[in-house]
Amino acid sequence: MNNIDKIQHLTKQLNEACDAYYTQDNPILTDKQYDQLFDELQSLENQIGYILSSSPTQKVKGEILPFLTEVQHSEPMLSADKSKDINDVIKFMGNQECVLSWKLDGLTIVLKYNNGKLQQAITRGGGESGEDVTHTVKTFTNIPLTIDYKGYLEIRGEGLVLFKEFEKINAQLITEGKEPFASPRNLAAGSVRQLNANITKDRNLIFHAFGIVKCDMKISRKAQQFGWLYDLGFDVVEHDMVEKSYVKEQIEYFQSKLSKLPYLTDGLIIEFNDIDYGKAQGTTGRFSKALYALKWNDDSYETIFREIELNTTRTGIVSLTAIYDKVDLDGAMNTRASVHNYDIFEDFQFGVGDTLTIYRANGVIPQVENNLTRSGTYKIEMKCPSCGGKIIIIQPKKARFLFCENDNCPSKLVNRFVHFCSKDGMNIEGLSEATIEKFIDAGFLNDFSDIYKLEQYKSKIVSMEGLGLKSYNNLIKSIEKSKDVKLENFLYALGIDQLGQGGSKRLVKHFNNNFSAIICSSINDLMQVEDFGEVTANSVYSYFDNDNNQDLVDELQMYINIKEVAEKKTSTEHYFSGKKIYCTGTFSSHRKEELKAIVEGLGAEFTSGYAKSLDYLVVGSVKGSSKEDKARKDGVTILSEDEFFKMVGR
Repeated sequence: MNNIDKIQHLTKQLNEACDAYYTQDNPILTDKQYDQLFDELQSLENQIGYILSSSPTQKVKGEILPFLTEVQHSEPMLSADKSKDINDVIKFMGNQECVLSWKLDGLTIVLKYNNGKLQQAITRGGGESGEDVTHTVKTFTNIPLTIDYKGYLEIRGEGLVLFKEFEKINAQLITEGKEPFASPRNLAAGSVRQLNANITKDRNLIFHAFGIVKCDMKISRKAQQFGWLYDLGFDVVEHDMVEKSYVKEQIEYFQSKLSKLPYLTDGLIIEFNDIDYGKAQGTTGRFSKALYALKWNDDSYETIFREIELNTTRTGIVSLTAIYDKVDLDGAMNTRASVHNYDIFEDFQFGVGDTLTIYRANGVIPQVENNLTRSGTYKIEMKCPSCGGKIIIIQPKKARFLFCENDNCPSKLVNRFVHFCSKDGMNIEGLSEATIEKFIDAGFLNDFSDIYKLEQYKSKIVSMEGLGLKSYNNLIKSIEKSKDVKLENFLYALGIDQLGQGGSKRLVKHFNNNFSAIICSSINDLMQVEDFGEVTANSVYSYFDNDNNQDLVDELQMYINIKEVAEKKTSTEHYFSGKKIYCTGTFSSHRKEELKAIVEGLGAEFTSGYAKSLDYLVVGSVKGSSKEDKARKDGVTILSEDEFFKMVGR
């Protein structure tokens, strides 16, 4: 493992240790071990001049700016000519060797480094100039603040939001009555251009480099640029070398991976590997002739509209899905596409039997492109499909959404119970969303205290499909275990509006773990809590001022015991505790079953095979293994037999 890989690994390991210590109150490293790793990380950072913004040695302050400053680009940012026809790509390539990569769909950003330090980050803007967003870009999870290159370096790349972060943020926005983002690209752009960098920091953006604009050191090949940037510690866009004779196969290979990508793309980029040759082709004013874009086939196909399917989400928002006759979208049969809000529904003027055109957005997501008939005869029955209650139209900002008003709607109840039972709440294993739905339908659960009365339904639960006696016994054990709970977890579990996990911790800390003091506090008292504004203070006050909520809390306290906050103790767990270890090759002193006993005795998991999720690959000294190459590529820490036994004290 080279030094940059070590820094990335140590940064991840120490951040996980911090989270376990401060967030979960479950240390995975002793103080001594943490300090040793911290010192090792800091020493490596100083030695090679490479520091990640997420490094525990750095405290990147979330700056708040009054406005964004416009900055001229050192070179105009040109687009690539594009086509959906692979034959156009082959024609563009000629006999030249090229580099094939994803055309990332986020926000293009320029990073400028000088003397090894990040100096400035600029958005693409209109191509001639962009906005200085250095304050937000410093909060990205994978951008180096310093690199081991002292010359001038200017690179381009894409700021991205992962699909999982996009879904999580949108769900929270809708719950808070705010308008969600239309796409991960919009979320990335909106996050980078925030004046308050603390907002950006909470959204976990990443950066993938795709080119060098200027550099004091000449690099003549595009593939070499990627390799050099990677060696400096940047994440680079996935790429591969291609020639005309096999470019079709490589494009098909990239397309086969499309559905599993964690971020958004809108095509592929083909660029001449010989950089000087590419520059010699010139520009057209708008396009650079050094590269070409292959866009996804978003041809539209006709079908017949049948109905709008309603589904009440756990937040109360009622989603709309257009149902139509089966249509072949580039080899995939499809019958449904999301209609994102009520405004879009009205704009399409649907009617049963209307002719629709459907396409795959970004080559993945089915979308209604147009309604060619627009009869406008289809009416939505404003009745919740979950509870039969009235549906209303709400407008958080610009767009309008359908919303179920019934607080006792089963879909809403499921969400509340899922939140209550979550790991950060009461941590009740066995009460999955599917099981909660079954229990609500059966009338077992109406409010949170009913969880602690489930034993009266034992015979019915045991006979339910997918459960049984073993599942029931495990569930009851988990419920019993949950009765001893920390106050911060209990407050979070209640699902008080505006009060998240961090806010619950600060609230408990401010009132010194005194629940009665929290319940009796005034709005002014609550506004003294760290990071509590008027909205959060009002929300917490209103919750406990509500008689129904107070009755619920009083009844819950008949079953639960709020634990005293104990002073943190130094963990006696071994360094390898909780880690995944795979032993490969032939060992000089131990057989596999003996190694398994040693590893498990350390509190680690002895895996049966190699996987990217491994923490350590231990290689035998007598005969090694080909898996070392995989481990290096995947960033898995490799230990020799001697190194491993020295660390375990044998």
